[in-house]
Amino acid sequence: METLTIAIFSDTYLPARDGVVTYIETLRSELERKGHNIIIATVAGKNDIMNKTKNVYTVRGHRFPLYDQYKISVMPFSIGKKLLSSGAGIVHTQTPFMLGIAGQRFARAAKIPAVSTFHSLVFQESAVRGYLPKNEHTVKFVEKRIKSYFSWHYRQYNAVISPSEFTAKVLLDHIGLNSIIINNAVAVSRFATEISREDAKKKLGYENRKIVLFLGRISKEKNLEVMIKAAKIIGPEIDFVIVGTGPHLDFYKTMAGELGLENVKFPGFVDDLEIHLYLKAADIFCNPSNFEVMSTVDVESLAAGTPILVPSETSQEELVHGGKCGRIFMNSDPDDLAKRIREMIRDEADYDTLPYADLYRPENHVKHLLELYKKVMNEYSANS
Repeated sequence: METLTIAIFSDTYLPARDGVVTYIETLRSELERKGHNIIIATVAGKNDIMNKTKNVYTVRGHRFPLYDQYKISVMPFSIGKKLLSSGAGIVHTQTPFMLGIAGQRFARAAKIPAVSTFHSLVFQESAVRGYLPKNEHTVKFVEKRIKSYFSWHYRQYNAVISPSEFTAKVLLDHIGLNSIIINNAVAVSRFATEISREDAKKKLGYENRKIVLFLGRISKEKNLEVMIKAAKIIGPEIDFVIVGTGPHLDFYKTMAGELGLENVKFPGFVDDLEIHLYLKAADIFCNPSNFEVMSTVDVESLAAGTPILVPSETSQEELVHGGKCGRIFMNSDPDDLAKRIREMIRDEADYDTLPYADLYRPENHVKHLLELYKKVMNEYSANS
């Protein structure tokens, strides 16, 4: 394939850390390894170092009041002018919000096609409730408006990508949108390590302890209540380690404290080296969220050799591959979660996680993505 220049538009990028940023960096690395040129268009604060990074174009943003690590730009459209001489052949947005709109406008001005990856089920009621007053009419109104906007926005693209079958079905059922399923890229090789589970536990101070791990953004849509309640049911013999930071960290700390749970730990933000250790040390990785389009950290856990325990009726069900690398618990049911944890700890089943982690390697993702880019570009050219 000819060398492509791809303009990636995102409302979130380094130094922020989340699933979208991780995906962008993984995608960028693999595309550049294959000889393609990547341009990032994003939002940055006054002092963000990314302002001075090659091929990263920014517009000034301001702190998002609901989440300190994010910045928003209410008028990002000037960024397109900076890219007009870049030679971009296709736009790939990672957001339906301001930089997504800016990406669409740039694509029209540059007369090139645009695709988008759908990353967030933000219109789901459970997510809306986490950030709004407890008013049923307000929640329903906002949910309806977001769905209406998403239905309009995503129809402006030449193609929309869903990271899972579950997400594709949600988009079709809720906003009538057809999408193409391409699983997200995960840098699985980064999480393969020679250290044993017991040695990882020693390094982290959990020697001779069983660990159920969550690692990610600490926010209401992650549904961590169910994990904390399961810890209460199980008792002190198992540690529940909730790693990360976010807008509702204090809420969950207070909840665990009120329940008198000394076996629920909150290490806070940890660096990349410690992430590897936590994933390796865990006996079970559990992400109780209903919000995932495809849980990257589930796959990272599989790559570290740790089985996953996932909620039913979510995209995460696809990642257990028929029970070969994990199990499923009844969504939002702490009693069933506690039951499944006990079963997995007791049985110590020999889950074969690594072959299934390999399915999500960046080279597999980029192969399918480049095929889509080429198809969209050819169709756009033929219709121009």
